[in-house]
Amino acid sequence: MATLNFTIAYSTTLEGVLGMTPSTTVYAEDLELCQPCVDITESCWACLSTEQQVFTDPSLTTPVVDGYYMVIYSQNESKAVWRIVGGYPQGSEFYN
Repeated sequence: MATLNFTIAYSTTLEGVLGMTPSTTVYAEDLELCQPCVDITESCWACLSTEQQVFTDPSLTTPVVDGYYMVIYSQNESKAVWRIVGGYPQGSEFYN
């Protein structure tokens, strides 16, 4: 099983995470859904599925805590944020 990794910033609030600098890594199983997002942003972050759990460890055993997780796309410095609950991205709460 292939693993994706993302350098993120984390906060319990959307407002809090937007002012942060990503410095922590989270992981997800690669479901091979990335290519459209990679073509546009050079990142798979926006293509995570709401059924795709996000973890704190590369062995994919410890789900992340609830909160807001942000990456900054290297291509255009845009911020993209998922609200994650129970380890799962919430479909209605992706901010780009």
